[in-house]
Amino acid sequence: VINIVVLIIYRTGYGGDFLGIGGTWNLNEEKSPDAEIVASGVFVGFIIYTGVQLLTFGFGTTKHKYELSDTIMNVVGTFMWVAVGGTALHYWHGYLAEHDFENITSERTAGLALGALCVINGALYLADSVLAFIHYTKYA
Repeated sequence: VINIVVLIIYRTGYGGDFLGIGGTWNLNEEKSPDAEIVASGVFVGFIIYTGVQLLTFGFGTTKHKYELSDTIMNVVGTFMWVAVGGTALHYWHGYLAEHDFENITSERTAGLALGALCVINGALYLADSVLAFIHYTKYA
């Protein structure tokens, strides 16, 4: 659910237009296309991965929980979500709107929420990584 919310904020958080995560270290420049490509890949890739995992649970099988690939995907998810979230938090924390001295803007708030949700999602993948590793070592 958090992944879907992140995807919606990412796409429509700038007053109905594309928000993005930022990704430049010079706040006077436009957003970095490289960071946006990675973020889009993480958001879409992990929504597909998580959806597939939930479908397998729906069919009543948990065999994949005993395989190393589940643990590896969760560890990769942890690092990728935290990296994208950290980039978004860094960019949007220092963001100033067109009217330079406006302290609170809707796009800045949406950007900070996006970054925080990404970090929370990374923490959830970390918890799932630990559980998957426990399952793997217990039944391997």
